[in-house]
Amino acid sequence: MMKKIMILSAAALAIFLAMPQLADATQVQNETTLMQDKAVKYTEVAAETLPEAVTKALAKDYSGFAIDKTFKGDDGSFKVNVSKAGAKTTLLFNSKGELIK
Repeated sequence: MMKKIMILSAAALAIFLAMPQLADATQVQNETTLMQDKAVKYTEVAAETLPEAVTKALAKDYSGFAIDKTFKGDDGSFKVNVSKAGAKTTLLFNSKGELIK
């Protein structure tokens, strides 16, 4: 009986000590992801200057949406603000017209 209590106590202690490390690792990963998103600087451009691949993707997957604003990132990506029936969405494309986010 005493042996079982010791094993359970040791297991509980190990789990208790591991939890803060797991939480810290998750927080650092989330902060890194946010920093990567902020690194790209966008400049507003005319919708007519979007690459053909991006305009085709918009026409195919977002027909009926109005293009409100378009931006080009310094990494070659494109951010497109669209709206339909009062609902606004921001889309992020790479230069090949592939939806990133």
